Amino acid sequence: MVHSRQLQPYQGSSARAAALPYLPLPPSLAAMDLDPGGASPDPFGCGALHLVCEYCGSADDYSADDAEEGMFTCRRCYAVHATQATAADPHDFPATGSISVRRVATQPTAKLTTPTPAPYPRTPHAPAPAAAPAGTGFDDFREPSEPRDFAPSAGAWGKPEDLGARVRWRYVRGLQVILQRQLEVLVERHQVGALVCGVAGSIWVRWVAASKVFDNMWAHQVLADHSKRSGGGDGSIFPHQKDRRRVEFAFLRSLRTLLPVYSTLAVCFLACHIAREAILPSDIYRWAMESKIPYLAVFTDVDRLLGSSLYQQRCPLDARQLFRPVQVIGAWQLEAAAGSIAQRIGLRLPSVNFYAIAYRCLKDLALPVDKILPHACRIYEWAMPAELWLSSNPARVPTRVCVMAILVVTLRILYNINGQGIWEKICEERRNTGGSDPDENLPTFTILDDSNREEFGLRELLCAIAAAYDKINVVHDYSSDLRSYLKYCNEVIFTGLTCSTEEENLIEIFRDMYKAREDDNPKEHIKSQSQDIEEMTITDGVKKRSRDGTFIEASCISSSSGDDALQIIKSEMQDHGFHYMPPRKPRKSDGYLRYRRRRLSGGFVCVAHADYYMLLRAFAKLAEVNVCIMHISVLNLEKRLACIEDRIKRSLNTLQNLSSQPKYELRPVSD
Repeated sequence: MVHSRQLQPYQGSSARAAALPYLPLPPSLAAMDLDPGGASPDPFGCGALHLVCEYCGSADDYSADDAEEGMFTCRRCYAVHATQATAADPHDFPATGSISVRRVATQPTAKLTTPTPAPYPRTPHAPAPAAAPAGTGFDDFREPSEPRDFAPSAGAWGKPEDLGARVRWRYVRGLQVILQRQLEVLVERHQVGALVCGVAGSIWVRWVAASKVFDNMWAHQVLADHSKRSGGGDGSIFPHQKDRRRVEFAFLRSLRTLLPVYSTLAVCFLACHIAREAILPSDIYRWAMESKIPYLAVFTDVDRLLGSSLYQQRCPLDARQLFRPVQVIGAWQLEAAAGSIAQRIGLRLPSVNFYAIAYRCLKDLALPVDKILPHACRIYEWAMPAELWLSSNPARVPTRVCVMAILVVTLRILYNINGQGIWEKICEERRNTGGSDPDENLPTFTILDDSNREEFGLRELLCAIAAAYDKINVVHDYSSDLRSYLKYCNEVIFTGLTCSTEEENLIEIFRDMYKAREDDNPKEHIKSQSQDIEEMTITDGVKKRSRDGTFIEASCISSSSGDDALQIIKSEMQDHGFHYMPPRKPRKSDGYLRYRRRRLSGGFVCVAHADYYMLLRAFAKLAEVNVCIMHISVLNLEKRLACIEDRIKRSLNTLQNLSSQPKYELRPVSD
């Protein structure tokens, strides 16, 4: 409190008053500045002090008799001055000899008052707050000279609406810099066109506006909902100090619901979709998981990207609480989130860039692009299925699966894949040759040129697809070995966490032990790394499912004998819900064979030949979906094509019937 009283003459000896012990002033008391040009006091307390008040600016001379309890009081504003009369009258001391004592004015103590916070802008377009006065000692680029409290009191945070505005402003700005950093990495590292940056900026602004987080009633609604959940009143009264953290996290929950952290990834994919880039949602998911796109550990760089700001320092929640994602959403949910954002902001989206995605898929499978892609584009332009447009429904088949289905149908039409038993013949020839590849002298996809591309038949197609299937890598980079996984956990998963010195030393010891073991016995180390895989080579010569849901038996097809390769395919079809069908008998005309699901043992089972299944498994692995989902998408496309053909046939029959009808001559009407 400010101690102010009317200046009264002191009753008693000035020497006795000056001899009182020195007591430090409370932080709330103000001080006067000492004028260095004032007269120096004489040795016996007869001089004067020229003091200037800091608050009212009045200057006056003070003597030792004007001090009250060793302190001086301003004659105009009655503010207590921190300067003390530290000298005493030598006659009050019972000592002999000559004593020379000078009264020395002490330096004014530093102010301990907490600066009043500047008003916080309610909207992002609000003007910046006025600069703090020089007396507050606050600066963005230097530390304040006066000590501050460890924890501000409840009154220092102001109204609950102001608290929500600070959390909201920090959260939205943080998500924006995260999105900017993700777009930079997409352009610089993943060869995405720079057009996505401008497209993503427009989408982000409209998405933030559609979320209504900057609505004037947002904070009141959050407080009202929080009050209802906690059993309080209407939420208009600021909660107590112990409930302030609950209100902060109530604002954070609302922001994470309206503007989730994963919405930055969805905006990136939506911008790539509009810019006609051949980027799949599975690519965004894989890059985010492997930290090739700033997402999991980007919260450690948010403070650096935002810079030093008054609003940043006044937000009670740190970057880890605000921007650390709990999990990475899958490719299906990511595509649905992008469709939901487009629907929310009213975008009319085009279909996927079929040509670019199909070209990329054929290149990944090492298939002849010039022969397959033109026919696939004709089917795409003819059918135009609705699955090629983004949807907000997370249960719908992704768009990339529909692209793969068009390619599967195209390959079946071009190479007449209708259950002739070509893969069984390949396995039989391999068995007869003692397990060696009978097609080792045949041209492969990697050396095909324009001269032999037309001679590329069904036999070569199946062999090349089986080889390309083994080369498709859907395993994350950090799971290659234990060292990579530990490095990934240290730099991505557990980033920002501090541990004690003992824990750090223990981690270093374990790391050195693992490194020494790896250097001493590299063969045993590699064997232990692949122990889980080798344990699955198993029962009746059939491999089982690995931990990540993929099947590893296909990697042994090209190197195994004919019986083993065929048995592996049959076992894999059974694990995926397929029923193996033996090859068809030779027919005079092999038409397009449409597969259907059968009800066996109370459930639906997909029936297929081995030739067709070899196509499905390759494209399903490339799209990172289950083989049954790929098969269902192919069935839907075939059904749509059959309906179109039926309508065309009926139209042609109608035109033929109209042309065969007799033409009646027009005769004039007689009078």
